[in-house]
Amino acid sequence: MVTESDSFCQNVSVVVLNYNQAETTIECLDALAVARSELLREIIVVDNGSDADELAILRARHAQGDFALIEVGENRFFGEGNNIGVDEAGGDYIVFLNNDAFVQPGWIEALSATMESDPGVAAVGPMFLYPDGRVQEVGALALPTGDVVQVGKGAVWGPDHYDTPCAVDFCSAACLMMRRSDFLEVGGFGFEWEPAYYEDADLCLKLWTRCGKVVVNPAARVIHIESKTTSNSQLRLHNISEINRARFVAKWGPWLEARQGHSPPDLVPRTELAAAHDGGVDPRTGSEIQPDPQVVLYSPYPLTPGGGERVLFELASHFSTLFGTAHVAIATPHRYSTTRLRQIAGTFGFDHVVGTPVPWAEIEPDNCHFSVVLGNTILPPTHAFGDYSVYQLQFPFWVPEQEIAERGSWLGEFDEIWVYSEFVHRHVNGLVRHYGLPAPGIRVITPPAVWPDATGGQAWNERRTILSVGRFFAGGHNKRQDVVIEAFRRVVEAGIEGVELALAGAIHPSPAGRARFYELQELAEGLPCTLYPNIGRRDLATLYGRSAVLIHAAGFGVDPDEFPEALEHFGITPIEAASFGCIPVVYGQGGPREVIRTLGCDTAFSTVEECAGIVTALLQDPIRSTALSLHLLESSQVYSAQAFQSRVDEALNDLGVP
Repeated sequence: MVTESDSFCQNVSVVVLNYNQAETTIECLDALAVARSELLREIIVVDNGSDADELAILRARHAQGDFALIEVGENRFFGEGNNIGVDEAGGDYIVFLNNDAFVQPGWIEALSATMESDPGVAAVGPMFLYPDGRVQEVGALALPTGDVVQVGKGAVWGPDHYDTPCAVDFCSAACLMMRRSDFLEVGGFGFEWEPAYYEDADLCLKLWTRCGKVVVNPAARVIHIESKTTSNSQLRLHNISEINRARFVAKWGPWLEARQGHSPPDLVPRTELAAAHDGGVDPRTGSEIQPDPQVVLYSPYPLTPGGGERVLFELASHFSTLFGTAHVAIATPHRYSTTRLRQIAGTFGFDHVVGTPVPWAEIEPDNCHFSVVLGNTILPPTHAFGDYSVYQLQFPFWVPEQEIAERGSWLGEFDEIWVYSEFVHRHVNGLVRHYGLPAPGIRVITPPAVWPDATGGQAWNERRTILSVGRFFAGGHNKRQDVVIEAFRRVVEAGIEGVELALAGAIHPSPAGRARFYELQELAEGLPCTLYPNIGRRDLATLYGRSAVLIHAAGFGVDPDEFPEALEHFGITPIEAASFGCIPVVYGQGGPREVIRTLGCDTAFSTVEECAGIVTALLQDPIRSTALSLHLLESSQVYSAQAFQSRVDEALNDLGVP
């Protein structure tokens, strides 16, 4: 067994996640106390935005001082909640422990001994038992179909039948030990699995392919109330399992099948992950440079890959170059993990992390040199702060008159307003005049949208894919993939043969977002159509490179005078497509109309029939379309990262920012 003198002694951090299950979490803590061990360094409870009464119970228990309590303030779901816990952990070893998992004496010694005796073990889990003593799981196997086999579940044998540690594909993260360094190396729990399911299988397979084997040790025993949190009706997770199963198959199916057939497993999925900031060393003291946010980018919105987030990260990247990464913070109302920033930065193609995540409550405005505040209404979400402050206004959505009366003066506190397009500029100007608001100057800084490492892809006349790229979500600003499907149907009905439709984008983690995804699946039934939920950057580049046409229908059918906020404000994906020579066909209102004019395209539509007609004409005239495709490779460079940085530098110089 592991002794107190080894590398595990007081070096294991246990992370417990709580969401509206305070009493259960206290039972979990009590079980840890009964099975107390000198190996434990700390217990970290991450409260994932519980209701006030549940949080009060947890705070009262916290008064005993035997665990650290991290109050996130919002439900970050299973994966990101645990990622946040790892940020706070001081041990070299991490144990993820569900709040409905109750450890038995000797559990941590058995897990630690497994890793201590075999350096090739990257992660180890226990045998899980039902409360009545039956075997629930002794590790698990993953099949290329996305199905999983929980070893021992439903077997006639009792717990004592399993007495030997053995390798498995994965162990449930209801209780799972690993090195903190390995967890960070593989990118932690991925956000693509939010809100739940398959995140632990994905993590273990990443460990298998990069760090070492995953093992189960039946000598460690944990009683587990299966699905205690995920069965909570408030989370509405009834349809996410199948979505994530399909996601898992797309990512890991080829590798699992190759391994099953004993062929070389050279199909390891690429993890899109920016390198962590190493902090650097202060030459005066020899100690690591700690984050000192002097440049703060504040976003009140969830950090998921999207157009606004891309601009935010591009700004952070440029400011990191100008001021140093340690001095750049990405602030949000509630906490995110450093792993989350690395994941999103990697998704956007950055090699290194571009800043430090900081919850808004921990920002010190008086110490800030320069700030950018992101918002979607004529009223900024916060006061201006710092020596210089810019309001990055995506679009001035409607706000109640009462809010104008209460916060109307906030806009005038900023040094400048930055907008994405002349379309947005006109509407901001109109609202400023309408309400008589004090306002600084408005500057158009078009976002960077060219794919950094784009190539021409296939020859245009060989391309037969029609593409749509955009998040799958419901509501007034959704990407109208339903219009794209109908237009494609008419292209097929017009006799165009050999074409396929690809719909790519992230699924919004809300129940409405998942429902929208299923609705689009049903609409596309019977068509040669493939949906690519939460597609990775490399796979999306491949899609762009083999697509003839991108259809961008956001804002379709909206009255531009009555509901301009429902139109696309700029249009990043048409430019991304153009940088691969894929011809964008866009709904002819809002920002995308400006974009295609700049690109030199005459491919705007106003009806489904017109959209289908433009696409059909392009496919029927490959000579003209090839010439346009080649032209787009050059004309899209006006939206390059370098051009964006020059526009930002010009703005900073005009503002007098040193």
